Amino acid sequence: MHRTRGRVLALLALAAGAGAGLIAVQSALNAPASGVEGARATLVSRTVSFGPARVAVHVLPSGIVCYRVIESSGSSHGCRAGVRANEIGYTVAPRAIGGVAGSQVRAVIVKMSRRGTTWTTLRDGVFYADIPEAYRVRAVIKVLRDGTRKSFAVTPRA
Repeated sequence: MHRTRGRVLALLALAAGAGAGLIAVQSALNAPASGVEGARATLVSRTVSFGPARVAVHVLPSGIVCYRVIESSGSSHGCRAGVRANEIGYTVAPRAIGGVAGSQVRAVIVKMSRRGTTWTTLRDGVFYADIPEAYRVRAVIKVLRDGTRKSFAVTPRA
């Protein structure tokens, strides 16, 4: 009898603990996640298509701008602390280059190996250009609305 009473008390304690745990989990699931919803509300995301390729841009609540070039040969991505009106951010994918441009950027030119040059397509602050199979990107030149140019050397990846 003494043993049975101990077992019954143990089972009652276990059931009470399980019930309290269930109530805690249910109330946590029903509570609004205002911090997460607030962060998602300030997240800006857009994708610009350039034929079969596309460039996806995400602006995080902290102001960091991330961009991803997605094309048939692969993809590449990059991030910047922010993009001011006269700045660009770019990433080189296997057969393409793309990125983001500020409002004062009029054009982006890509210099390639074998004396190749191409002008990117610039649309809604996003730019993209295909890179032919036999070429490699050597430099990226931004052209501002006032006509000034700045060149950035591109080093090959290992």
